[in-house]
Amino acid sequence: MILFFEYAIASGFEDKAILKEGKMMFDTLLRQFLEIDEVVSLIYKDFIEDYKDFKNLKIVEINDENEIEKTLNNILKSEKIDYALVIAPEDEGILYNLTKIIENYPVKNLGCSSEAIKIAGNKYLTYLSIKDAVKTPKTFPPKRYVIKKIDSCGGKFNLVDENFLIQEFVEWENLSVSLIVGKKIYPLSLNRQYIDERGFVGGEVAIEHNLKDKIFNEAIKAVKCINGLNGYVGVDVIVNEDEIYIIEINPRITTTIYGLKTEP
Repeated sequence: MILFFEYAIASGFEDKAILKEGKMMFDTLLRQFLEIDEVVSLIYKDFIEDYKDFKNLKIVEINDENEIEKTLNNILKSEKIDYALVIAPEDEGILYNLTKIIENYPVKNLGCSSEAIKIAGNKYLTYLSIKDAVKTPKTFPPKRYVIKKIDSCGGKFNLVDENFLIQEFVEWENLSVSLIVGKKIYPLSLNRQYIDERGFVGGEVAIEHNLKDKIFNEAIKAVKCINGLNGYVGVDVIVNEDEIYIIEINPRITTTIYGLKTEP
């Protein structure tokens, strides 16, 4: 049996854009997992109707976001789970904490280890891990910074605290690489990302590019810098002419999975 859930679907997340992305990822992998085994999943009460007719899917109803960790523990104790995969954000340690719970039980975690998530889920620790192996924008240590106009007067400034990073700006093509990471690393696809002031707003999957092989090689070099990355991993990349910059490593399923048909 496979334990599989997506955090927005399990928690009843109110942001419609994030909920839509979460459902895309969850539905894609759920159907693939159900082709090979029974699945048990945590699903928020308002979304159960969407999944009640899925054959071989055992639904555990969630009424409140605060129930998730306790419910996850109970399932791992009571059910005969062989494999587990959770899709969740790195924010506020959510993915890390859920993964730590899974690691406490004798099941195969199909995602990244908690230690890898601790590094890849922190943009500065990621920078420190990869900066000597690949090109990545110069990133300053997280602390309080004053930002002010170069010729300002009147004492005007903006203050950035330890929850934010200041990073060199690199402009050009926003791309990503989807990989399967295990004893060997297999690139699945090169993807284009559309990003504006709102953040990620869409993309194209499995594009062609004249630097495709080189981009794959740089993404693989970056992934090798962090121990414990496993399963599906996404690497965000910026290509500026013939220069390839690794921006982030996502230690989890990303929305690109929606456009890929892969064997779980």
